[in-house]
Amino acid sequence: MLTVDLMHEIELGVWKAIFTHLVRMLYSLGPTMVDQLNARYREIPTFGRSTIRRFAADVSEMKKLAARDFEDILQVCDNSYPLK
Repeated sequence: MLTVDLMHEIELGVWKAIFTHLVRMLYSLGPTMVDQLNARYREIPTFGRSTIRRFAADVSEMKKLAARDFEDILQVCDNSYPLK
């Protein structure tokens, strides 16, 4: 029997949908909000060799991202610092 990998099948798919919706909401508030989100992700330092890698210049485009990239975005997502 094959077991379902929850991180790749459920949690990661749900996170990608939520992040896509977040980016759409930020675009509705103005392009500067999306730029601020991208800038904050670029400021995140790497952690270890394979834990958190350097983010692309434009995280909000979500182009050429693998599952590990979405996992990294999820790991550093923190709502205690709201966009201003």
